[in-house]
Amino acid sequence: MEEFHKTLAELRLELEKVQFEREDNQAEVNQSVAALEEKLKEESLMSGDEYLVHELTEALEHFEETHPQLTDILGRMSDLLSKMGI
Repeated sequence: MEEFHKTLAELRLELEKVQFEREDNQAEVNQSVAALEEKLKEESLMSGDEYLVHELTEALEHFEETHPQLTDILGRMSDLLSKMGI
């Protein structure tokens, strides 16, 4: 879990560099990150919660070329969830 916390913090820092064209995209991304943070706080990540990372990945897909670091971070988050059995 600690590594997931670090990766989520890294994602937050990287997201500060992103210029969203539409406010609703930014709101969607922030909502997904907040949901992950809440689950981590409650230590209630469980099987089925991988959809949170999937939603975040979909919301950030159009930044894949301009912000490859986001893609890398999301990939690591997905891998960590998989290793935790989620």
